[in-house]
Amino acid sequence: MTSTHAGPSRPRRYAWKHDPIFRFLASLRLAVILLSVLIVMSIVGTLAESKFDADTARTWIYEAPWFYLWLFFLAANLTCSAFMRWPWKKYHTGFLLVHLGMIVVMIGAVVGQIWGIEGTMTLFKDSAPDDKLVLQKREITVRDPDAKRAVTIKLGRQPLRVGEGNALDLWTTPGGWKLEAVADSPRLMADFQPATAPGGNPAVLVRLRTAAMNQSVEQWLLAGDRNHNRLDLGLVTVDLARAAEPAPATGAPNRAVITARDDGALQMDLFASGRLVSSAPLPANRAVATGWNDWTIEALDILPSAQTGFTFRPLPAGEPIPPGQSLLDGILVRASKADRTVEQWVGAGWRVSLPTGSFPLEVAYGWEVADLPFGLVLEDFTVERNEGTEEPASFRSDLAMILPDGQTDATGSCSMNQPANYPQALWRSLTGLTYKISQASWNPNDLTQSSVQILRDPGWLGKWVGSLIFSAGLVTMFIFRRPSVHEKSMAGSAGPTKRTPQLSTTS
Repeated sequence: MTSTHAGPSRPRRYAWKHDPIFRFLASLRLAVILLSVLIVMSIVGTLAESKFDADTARTWIYEAPWFYLWLFFLAANLTCSAFMRWPWKKYHTGFLLVHLGMIVVMIGAVVGQIWGIEGTMTLFKDSAPDDKLVLQKREITVRDPDAKRAVTIKLGRQPLRVGEGNALDLWTTPGGWKLEAVADSPRLMADFQPATAPGGNPAVLVRLRTAAMNQSVEQWLLAGDRNHNRLDLGLVTVDLARAAEPAPATGAPNRAVITARDDGALQMDLFASGRLVSSAPLPANRAVATGWNDWTIEALDILPSAQTGFTFRPLPAGEPIPPGQSLLDGILVRASKADRTVEQWVGAGWRVSLPTGSFPLEVAYGWEVADLPFGLVLEDFTVERNEGTEEPASFRSDLAMILPDGQTDATGSCSMNQPANYPQALWRSLTGLTYKISQASWNPNDLTQSSVQILRDPGWLGKWVGSLIFSAGLVTMFIFRRPSVHEKSMAGSAGPTKRTPQLSTTS
């Protein structure tokens, strides 16, 4: 009788490699699905950016939660497929480097998205250091001066959209005022309307009229405000200045310079064809002949002390945009308490006061603002033009970086395709732990103004190192190749030959 004895079963080597979840995460099928979706969505993002804007592509694709989840699964797939080859051999080097490089690039991209910062800043020559960076993310801030409290609602990159009948609750103040966003409009117009304020500057409502052309123009002017101290009609300009400041030396050949004196009276200098023709007081509510054909000028209203203010109104669909105007996104805010209701439009980037009593509620709808650890000063702005033309060839901003204690820490210049870096240490530039300052835009009508873009990307080093590792892995794949079947058989035939022991029998 023959008996067969089966010994104990040997444990499967590297049992974790046979786990169903691990095998799924390491599968080629999952890799194909993940990469295919990423490629398709990258194409969709590029099309969305060209058809709409970069913020739309970021909101719905590149910064969407599902996109981060997709990158996580791709990193898991790359990691598991690499460990599926364990124990690694020499010819696995290139394969492992390629996978490691892709993972490092993705980590760098995510680090940059989460902890990076990007925004714009508009600077004016001879102004105080500015350390407020405007981010491309929107928010609503409601402030109650009476309770000395405020709330901020983060909205992301897209404008707030309020469906009809679906009011968005913003806040209920300690005093019982309920604030809601009840409507939105992408066609909001801003009408400049100075508001009385202590310690402000003089403001005058000016009207120019000509009977021959049947034309009348009314506009508020605010002294000391470079954006609103001039009425410009091309061939005619009207400027408002304070008595303590020099009168504007430039303008149209036919121009008027109104000076607000300390006693509240107005003095007007009239120029015709570039020559001063009269200098006399400008009384309120009385049309004064200018000498420019039949043009007359009149001061309809005077505010001795005022500050910048705006009123907003939606432009009806189909109505053309007035020349020189630009439209804003905006929301209609309602404040209600008992039987009182107040509504007011708020334009993007602006703050309004709701007349709710002795302490008006303040509502701001605009962009998030980040504080920089340094301030920027525009020392000079230079425009180089093509020879013989007025076409700009290049423009450059000369900047100074100011520390909080007021000391100048560094200087630099940024121009088209040539950014400035701060801090300027080499190791910071190599690691991405620096602020890159690039020229964003400029104002052809005001060469004392410049807009710069500021970017800080702490994931910059990861993306570059990952790209280098990925490239090294591709090269290494051609150096350490996996032996073919023929090479294995040749290696086996070249090895030592085993001798088979011979059995001998004796009789």
